[in-house]
Amino acid sequence: MIETVKIEHRRDVLSLVPGVVFATVPGWFNATWDQLKMDIIMPKNREGHRPLPCLVWVCGGGFMDVDTAVWLPEMVRIADAGFVVASVEYRVSSQAQFPAQLEDVKAAVRFLRANADRYCIDPEHIFAMGESAGGTMASLLGVTGDAPGLDVGEHTDVSSAVQGVVDVYGLVKLPTEPIPPSTGLPYWLVEALLGPGYTKERAESASAACLVSGKTPPFLILQGTADIVVDPVQSRQMYDALTSHGIPAEFVYIEGAGHGDDLIYQDAVMERVISFLKGLAEV
Repeated sequence: MIETVKIEHRRDVLSLVPGVVFATVPGWFNATWDQLKMDIIMPKNREGHRPLPCLVWVCGGGFMDVDTAVWLPEMVRIADAGFVVASVEYRVSSQAQFPAQLEDVKAAVRFLRANADRYCIDPEHIFAMGESAGGTMASLLGVTGDAPGLDVGEHTDVSSAVQGVVDVYGLVKLPTEPIPPSTGLPYWLVEALLGPGYTKERAESASAACLVSGKTPPFLILQGTADIVVDPVQSRQMYDALTSHGIPAEFVYIEGAGHGDDLIYQDAVMERVISFLKGLAEV
């Protein structure tokens, strides 16, 4: 059978650009340098294309590990909805203590904003989303804005502020004292991030729920009710902090979902994420 079909152009064909270097940071015992990289999903044909809102995706891993590729298949749905998506790397706790991780994701935002034309990005609409430890960093991006002292490295002449956050079961209020090993995130993971015997003040400096202000952008919070790694109380504390400051916030419990559960990434939830982001991007 031979046939000719007429196809309507309804969506962009996407291109994955892996391994884009966005920052150089101290490496082995500060004697070498490491390159931080991001993977970017964007339209393949960008000539004459209108700028698109950008989502900075931050992978979790208990502050011990990060993989920019592992969640990319899920992020394609957001890219298909009309966003550039950048999955970014950051130093883990064995490489550097906080606030190095926040400095890294801020450097990623600045890089994307400084190179907006190259990557088909609308620099006025950059959002952050992350899961678990990545949710911690995405939330911190939201609450720190252009706070002094956290923009380190290149492109410090542009803003690292984001215009909205999707926090997916992030740790947003770090414990200030040891917790029972059978409940919640292991305390030693937080000690590795902040340093042994860290103070209450240091914990609060890395706790998004303690840093909300009137300048904080809107949040969408996703939390499984059966999460035994990050207590759902964490997400409620973030929501309460946001609403007490008059910040627009949506809080969605996913019934029966555990930490990293497939339920959280089903179409109904991802459609809620896309709707939230599109509302902020005004598209």
